[in-house]
Amino acid sequence: MENIQKPLWKSQTVNSPLAGFRRSPGRPPKVAPLRVGSAAAPAPVEVGVRVQPLRGLHPVRALLREWLLELKVMGRSHRTVDWYQQKMDWYRRSGGVENLEELNAFELKRFLAEQQERGLSDNTIHGFFQVIKSFANWCAREEYPVDPSVLRMRPPKVALKEMSTYTSEQVQAIFDSAKVGWPQLAVKILLGTGIRVGELCSLQLEDVEDDDDAMMFLKIKRGKGSKFRRVPVSQRLRREIIRYINKSRPESNAPNLLLLSAGRPVSVQTACELLQRLRRRLGFPLHAHKFRHTFATEYLRRGGEMERLRRILGHTTYSMVMRYVHLDKGDLGRDFDQRSPF
Repeated sequence: MENIQKPLWKSQTVNSPLAGFRRSPGRPPKVAPLRVGSAAAPAPVEVGVRVQPLRGLHPVRALLREWLLELKVMGRSHRTVDWYQQKMDWYRRSGGVENLEELNAFELKRFLAEQQERGLSDNTIHGFFQVIKSFANWCAREEYPVDPSVLRMRPPKVALKEMSTYTSEQVQAIFDSAKVGWPQLAVKILLGTGIRVGELCSLQLEDVEDDDDAMMFLKIKRGKGSKFRRVPVSQRLRREIIRYINKSRPESNAPNLLLLSAGRPVSVQTACELLQRLRRRLGFPLHAHKFRHTFATEYLRRGGEMERLRRILGHTTYSMVMRYVHLDKGDLGRDFDQRSPF
C-alpha cells in the first residue's frame, strides 16, 4: 500500500532548511522551525527550493562619509579630502546614482561624456574619473557590492602640455613687488626649493635645520601622501631665512615659520591671495605650482641630477618628475647644427 503524505495543518510545524537561512560560504545551512501560516513567518515555500534573501541597498552618501573619514585617518591633507569631497558632490548633483549597486561602467562613462560635452578640460575629467574609481576601489576593499566593470575601467586620455616656467625677468619682478617680510620670503622659498604651497605654510621653526658651517635643510614632515623628506637650501636662501627670523618674524607662541603681523600663521588661502594680488599688480599669471616647475627646470638646466631632484620634489618615480621638467625651444636647439647629420 502506498504511503500518502498527509497535508500540514496550521497547528503543525515543519523543519525547513530554508527558514531563517542566510547563506554563508563554507558553512552548513542552519535549520530553524517554521510555523506555517503564522503572521510573522514568510509565505510557505516548497521544501528543497533555495531562496536568496534580498540584500539592502548601500547609499552612496553614507559610504562617501565613511570613505572620507578613512582618508582623514590615513593622513590625507585637508585640501586633498576637500578635493575628493567636491568631485563626489559634483557627481551626485549631476545625476549620479544614489546607491552603490547602480554604479557601473556605463554609468561612469555617461557622466564623463556629459562633462566632456560641457567643455571641461581633460585634467578635470581625469580628476573625476580618479576620484570615482578610488571610491569604488575602497568599496571593493571593504567588501561592499561593486560592479566589476567599474574596477576594470581605464582612465581617459589627457593631452600632455608643456609646463610653463617663470623667466628670470618675471622672477625679479615678483621679488621686487612682494613686500618685505613673510610675502617676500614665501615666494623665495617656493622658487628656491620647489616645495608645495601647503608644505610651505606647514613649516615650523623646528623644521629649519641649520648648522653653523653646514647646509640648511627644511624638514617636510607631511608632504603629499604623508611622506617625510628633507629639502636642501641654497646659501642665498639660507641668508634670507635667517634674516627673516631675526628681524621680521613677529613674536608669537605659534610655532610656524611664516607669521602674519598679528602673530597668526600664514594659511594656504592667505598665500594664494598674495599671488592673486601680485598677479593684478604685475599683469602676468602667477600660480604656486609654477614656482615648482621653474625650480625643477632650472635645477636640471644647471647640471642637477635627476635622482636628487626626485628626492627633493618628493616623488617616488621618475615619470612623476618628468611631468614637471621640460626642455624649452632654446634647450632643444642648442648645438643642434653641430650634431645633426644634415
